[in-house]
Amino acid sequence: MNQNIRNSYPAPDFTLLKEMAEGDHDFFMEIISLFLENAPAMVTAMKDNSDNEDLDKLRFVSHKILSDLHIVGIKYAIGTVESIEKSAAIGINERDLVKLAVEMINYGIEDLKKVK
Repeated sequence: MNQNIRNSYPAPDFTLLKEMAEGDHDFFMEIISLFLENAPAMVTAMKDNSDNEDLDKLRFVSHKILSDLHIVGIKYAIGTVESIEKSAAIGINERDLVKLAVEMINYGIEDLKKVK
């Protein structure tokens, strides 16, 4: 992981997740664990669907991961993923944005793995 690029992404913002958890640490950790379990497959699906020009599936998986990004606080990736979703909906494959989103989400995943 390139440290210079890594430093450009902030740590996850857990404000929403903490509010949802209402002090329940087990719930907080369960949500993070579920994201860590499911996000890699969604990131792979974003990349694969972009590579295969399957814009309907790209739009779907982008939409699906958006709410998860909000909840676990990977806010810096939200705008990029929203752009991918909107572009795919009108038949445009934003390959560069997909590549950027994959990088951003993967950095977020690495940060979440450090949460105890």
